[in-house]
Amino acid sequence: MKEANTIQIPYLPDEARVVTYGNGFTFVFVPKKGDVFNISTWVKTGSLNEDDQINGISHFLEHLMFKGTERFKPGQFDKAMESMGAVINAATWKDFTFYYITGPKGRAADGHIGENFELALDMHADMMLGSTIPDEEVGPPYDPFDPNYKGEKRERSVVIEEISMREDQPWTKIYNSVNHMMYQQGHPYQRDVIGTRSIIGNVPRTTIYDYYRRWYSPANMTTIVVGDFDFNALEEKICRYFDFERFNISPNGKGESAVTANAFRHPSEKRYDEIQGDYQTSFFIMGFHGPEPQNLKEAIALDVASHVLGEGRSSRLTQALLERPANPIYNYVSCGQSTFKLGNVFFIQGNFNPQESEGTAKDILQQLEHELQRMLTTEPITEDEFSRAVKKLKVNFAETSETASGIAETIGEAVTVVGTFDAYLNYLNVLNELDVATVNAVARQYLSLDKAYTSVMVPGEGATAEDLETDGDDVES
Repeated sequence: MKEANTIQIPYLPDEARVVTYGNGFTFVFVPKKGDVFNISTWVKTGSLNEDDQINGISHFLEHLMFKGTERFKPGQFDKAMESMGAVINAATWKDFTFYYITGPKGRAADGHIGENFELALDMHADMMLGSTIPDEEVGPPYDPFDPNYKGEKRERSVVIEEISMREDQPWTKIYNSVNHMMYQQGHPYQRDVIGTRSIIGNVPRTTIYDYYRRWYSPANMTTIVVGDFDFNALEEKICRYFDFERFNISPNGKGESAVTANAFRHPSEKRYDEIQGDYQTSFFIMGFHGPEPQNLKEAIALDVASHVLGEGRSSRLTQALLERPANPIYNYVSCGQSTFKLGNVFFIQGNFNPQESEGTAKDILQQLEHELQRMLTTEPITEDEFSRAVKKLKVNFAETSETASGIAETIGEAVTVVGTFDAYLNYLNVLNELDVATVNAVARQYLSLDKAYTSVMVPGEGATAEDLETDGDDVES
């Protein structure tokens, strides 16, 4: 038993196929001409389904998924994909974990299914359903703070080293600080997705495997294939390789999160945090709770406001804080919106030189707050700014349809996080229906300064110059 329908992907000539099988597993096929394919499987689990005892287990499991199955030994999958010129990777975030392969489909030896693609699909499905999480790859539990430990470390040590590196990144520190303020105690979004050294050093292999079997269930998985294939031949391969019964995976294995959709509306009372770091410059993030992701009108309105306020050289913050001042204090400023299942978050982030001002970090941030307040009150977004932002968003959206991976990632996030294809399929329609008055009203609703949570890292003793890398919040293998 299955439910099948078609959807029209923007900018593509042929309709996509969506099939949901009786066990809850969803398969999406997006036909796209060319020799390049993309396979990705999105799992509806991340730090959202963790607690203080297993924080980081989703990311640790992501690493271990590549460590072999009954059919393929550790390293065999990687070598096979690399030999065909394919790119493989995975990522873990708050609401999801996803795994993907992008590569050339190869000679079409079986209908329209290329030999490279079929091998990739076979190995990908085998990994998703049949990873063995072997003890020898996990490694024995150990104290990561014990300098005298001489035993095996294996993949535990890889993740622990990754955690140690992130602990020294300024963006990670202030991002985590903002998260702690924005959510109530115990909320999973407070935690760093990558976890802690103590937890990763001690979590048993059985706990990891039990988590895998609970959350990597058919109803929690969506597999997306983008490429030039015959649908009937492709679906036959999907059903053959994603055979959950063969792996004794029950369709009832889906767990339910204990976190409610409105949990994010009860944050802590703290609104400002200042921490010291060994850097010569200051880093900051200002966060605001946004709309629920299903509210496309408000979410897309904030996308427009984000472009006007802080995306690109012509944005208000860039002009006011970097371009126009003769001796700018700010080195970098930007903003954007993150889509989360339990409510979107709007961020403004940047970096400035405190030694260029006689004021405190709070005094310097008042320059930014002044520009934001102007947009919300005396100088709202103009028709011209609105028009330019809408055009830019349309260009950005169109660019996602240019690559197989771009299409798959956009669909995957919409289905997994927002819970509906509408977040992708209706984006342009909603954007075209917006007007400047609506955008200004939504900005006033969510971006008022009394709703801001701000964390700043100021120079401490031993401060040194560091690069200003800004992509420290995503967790990837």
